[in-house]
Amino acid sequence: MKGYRCLKCIYLTVHHPELEALITPETQALFDQGNAVGTKAREYYKGGILVDNKPWDFTGAIAKTSELLAKNTPIIYEAAFEYLGCYARADIIKYSPDTKKWRIFEVKSSTKVKPEQYDDVGLQAWIMAKSGLPIEQINIVHLNPEYRYPDLQHLFTEVDVTNEIREKYRNVQPKINDIFTALRQSAVPNIDIGSYCFEPNKCGFTEHCWQEKKIPDVSVFNLPGIKNKKWDFYYDGITALDDSRLSDLDELQARVVTCFKTGERYINKEAIKVALSDWDFPLVFLDFETINPAIPRYQGCKPFEQVPFQFSAHIWKASYLDIIHKEFLHDNANDPRPTLIPALLEACGETGSIVAYHAPFEKSRIQELAEYSAEHHDALMKLLNRFVDPLPLIRNTVYDNAFAGSFGLKNVAPALLGEQHSYDGMSVANGNDAQRAFEELISPDTSIERKNILKRAMIEYCEKDTFVMVELVKWLYEQNL
Repeated sequence: MKGYRCLKCIYLTVHHPELEALITPETQALFDQGNAVGTKAREYYKGGILVDNKPWDFTGAIAKTSELLAKNTPIIYEAAFEYLGCYARADIIKYSPDTKKWRIFEVKSSTKVKPEQYDDVGLQAWIMAKSGLPIEQINIVHLNPEYRYPDLQHLFTEVDVTNEIREKYRNVQPKINDIFTALRQSAVPNIDIGSYCFEPNKCGFTEHCWQEKKIPDVSVFNLPGIKNKKWDFYYDGITALDDSRLSDLDELQARVVTCFKTGERYINKEAIKVALSDWDFPLVFLDFETINPAIPRYQGCKPFEQVPFQFSAHIWKASYLDIIHKEFLHDNANDPRPTLIPALLEACGETGSIVAYHAPFEKSRIQELAEYSAEHHDALMKLLNRFVDPLPLIRNTVYDNAFAGSFGLKNVAPALLGEQHSYDGMSVANGNDAQRAFEELISPDTSIERKNILKRAMIEYCEKDTFVMVELVKWLYEQNL
């Protein structure tokens, strides 16, 4: 048992696991990342014995842990504990001979202690203490945001949370009682949907519970920038966008509601014309694909730093000229930046506007590349003032009901340009797919044949991102012909 969710979620997990959403590749990648960080942390607490029983072997893991505890084994990895039907495994525990007590180290793949981690670690520590483990200290071990590769000595930071966790002990038993009371019931607990369906992470039963509530496909939850106000609407019984009680909306939200009611597309052609007047040919349409490993692997990188490994650039030198395409894909485990940077500068040239959808992302990557490369620093920094961004332009001037409240490229492009610009059916169809494909591409275990398949899919996806931008910008220009 790890952390808390609502009682309905816990009930469904035990009695109706078939209703839980399947683990997505994105979620599995996060699990794998957490496991990798946990394994790496053992190198900083060396000499331990691993309780290597399978996750479902509760009895065997507890028995092995008991043997190691009886021997006062100095360090134990994945020690298992049980109390009143609650089960916990500790990432690392360390014996203190002077006090004859144990120090707990829970490893988190984050760069700070997060509020939800106190509940998670608090429940685990409570189970350990109640099972009879004498605890001296409780620590959360997280990635050090100041760490820079290759300074492996300072990858992790320890935070003593003993006092905070022990303050939570008194709240654990009542919650456990509530959980077991709910589990013994024949009926599913009657708990409404709420922000906890998504916080701190999306619940696996969200789709099931929301279908029960018959939330419309496009509802107040799709209103852009609505934040927590959507829950005020929901608890007042307002979900449909044509509900007459819907009020207190900003200009963009009101526009979305009006389009929903009328079924008409909104276009402000004059505002489009004014915005595009600031764009200069040649137009360079740029898109990066990046990797952001929790454990850095390239010179000077910190945990989760975004490093580009691929880009696509469509170059439109003048409105009467054909568009040319340039691309870069790094295909080995070495640092991609030394070869990417010259190719990027050559593709972008020295004049004209650089078009990027949600440009702050590309601009941040270029600034980081400039910080990395003293040789190319000035040339890279000169790119920053050339950026223009179709996203705020479209947000301010265009709305179609097919956007479904989102101004993301994958919503906007098919709505304005047609379904041929959809990403459906592509083997690499988003940035997360591209990251996983890159990891497989650079793995020594991947066959040449598979590498070639991955390369084609990755190039197709990144090229599509910039090609779709080209077509979208052409569409914007055409609104004033």
